[in-house]
Amino acid sequence: MQYFLYDLTIETLGDPKTFNCSHQVGDTLLIRGENLSFREGTKHFSHYALAALMPFIAAKQRAEQANDWMAYETDIACPDPQCGAIFRFKRGEKTEYSY
Repeated sequence: MQYFLYDLTIETLGDPKTFNCSHQVGDTLLIRGENLSFREGTKHFSHYALAALMPFIAAKQRAEQANDWMAYETDIACPDPQCGAIFRFKRGEKTEYSY
């Protein structure tokens, strides 16, 4: 059985003056299959933000259906309502997996 997943890049954007958390502009997560890593230069990433992003990671990796909002929504706000950070999802290559 085979299936396909998209690689993802999740980059922190926004005006640092509006950040209430420890985010830094340019901090980036790289997702390939089930593996998460940091882009070189990313020193840390809030586990609260990561927990809020996790459901979107799985959804963004899969192929979308017609009219699926995952195809066009790319930005997710920080889960802290007082923080101005935005996390932008970008799709990369489509990789085939089998089990």
